Amino acid sequence: MNRFNSQQRKFLYLGGILLLLIPIISLGMPADSKGEAAGVIARQRQEYDLGESDLGKIDPSSAAMNLVLLGLRGVAANVLWVQAEEQKNHKDWAAMRATTESIIRLQPHYVKVWEYNGWNLAYNVSVEWDAVSDRYFWVKEGGKFLQEGVNRNRNSSDLLWHTGRIYGPKIGLSDEARFFRRFFRADPNPIYEGNVDPEFNPTDEDNYLVAKEWFTRANDIEGQGNRQTIMDRSIFRSYPARSQLDYASALQKYGFNEEYDRRAANTKLTEEQQAAMQLEVRDKLREQTRTAWEQGFKDWTQSYGQEEYTVDYRGDILRIRMEMTEEAIKDLAKTPTDYRKIADAVMAYQNMTNYRYWRTRALCEAEPDTAEAHWLLFAAVEEYRKQNFEKAHEHATRVMALLEEIFKKYPELEIEEDMVEDGITAVIIWQNFYRFNGERPPTDFPLKRIYDERATQLPEYERKFNRRFLPY
Repeated sequence: MNRFNSQQRKFLYLGGILLLLIPIISLGMPADSKGEAAGVIARQRQEYDLGESDLGKIDPSSAAMNLVLLGLRGVAANVLWVQAEEQKNHKDWAAMRATTESIIRLQPHYVKVWEYNGWNLAYNVSVEWDAVSDRYFWVKEGGKFLQEGVNRNRNSSDLLWHTGRIYGPKIGLSDEARFFRRFFRADPNPIYEGNVDPEFNPTDEDNYLVAKEWFTRANDIEGQGNRQTIMDRSIFRSYPARSQLDYASALQKYGFNEEYDRRAANTKLTEEQQAAMQLEVRDKLREQTRTAWEQGFKDWTQSYGQEEYTVDYRGDILRIRMEMTEEAIKDLAKTPTDYRKIADAVMAYQNMTNYRYWRTRALCEAEPDTAEAHWLLFAAVEEYRKQNFEKAHEHATRVMALLEEIFKKYPELEIEEDMVEDGITAVIIWQNFYRFNGERPPTDFPLKRIYDERATQLPEYERKFNRRFLPY
């Protein structure tokens, strides 16, 4: 017979319920008004960024919100994806951006959403605009969008890498690179008054150095066990060092004009002051560029080159580094067969990452003669611009001689397009001096073999040469 009557049982059940509510409330207590989590579950949700607190920001009158309220979040996301694609096709960029925001509120931890839409804004939408400043605006939108994705998915090495790609190759290697690089340090939007966009470039650094930071963060996260899904690991982890090398190359190509323009902005200078400032900038950039290449060589060989990779090479699991001498391979190998396997694997992965080329390029560029050749070419172009053809011819002749010796010392650099273009630019200036004087250029000259080998490409080199004299 039951010892408790009906009323007693009800009080007992009520007490049990209240007792169970204590740990439930303690574990699930939400964040307070300051955003500080109180309960254990709320703290873990905040720590691992698992909260979905933005659903209320979706348009309440939209079909997507109706589906969300019915518990059909996946269907709602698909509806929004279709809407965003239609808006892109109709070039309704503002609506597409708003729809994209709704998508990420439904799928904040689906990394592909961030990857695709960030890439779409920076690459697809930006090219639809005519003005370079408008294109740059949408490149920034793509970068900012990816940064928001990183904030919501802090353990995604993929998103960090994609963000670095916006800062590096998208800004530095696009057809508008000389404009984008200038805008990165002096935003064209009037609200920034000629300064940086603090959301996009808070430290006022070169775009490649900012990219290097993002790639380094990606490597740090990847190294903690958060696997990337983009490419072979040996290539993925090369990007911080590659960004340093790209930075040095960009200084070489654009540095003088960028630094001089920055100093001369809003300043009226006499010809004498201009000449003095040009010399000062030249001397500063010459050393800065050489130092950047030295750092690139160090990053490439001592940081990236010393990382160890476990690779599956032709069915064998091997441990290799990019920077491995014969002695190092012998120390690791137990038999001649092992030595051959490891040496072949190192060679294969070096080929895949273009390791030896960048090692040689950085080593060469850090040498004084190479730096001198680049700066003499710059001086030749500037004298040519001023129509001081005799002085331009003198500088170009010296450039040709220096590059001839460099290519003899480093023949593998004959495939380096930037260096070859520098050499052919010097030849064009050298030849034009004779033509302007009504003379035929000598048939024998330094770099003649390289010049002749690229005979079919000469019209394109001429076009690039002429573009040097277009106004910014």
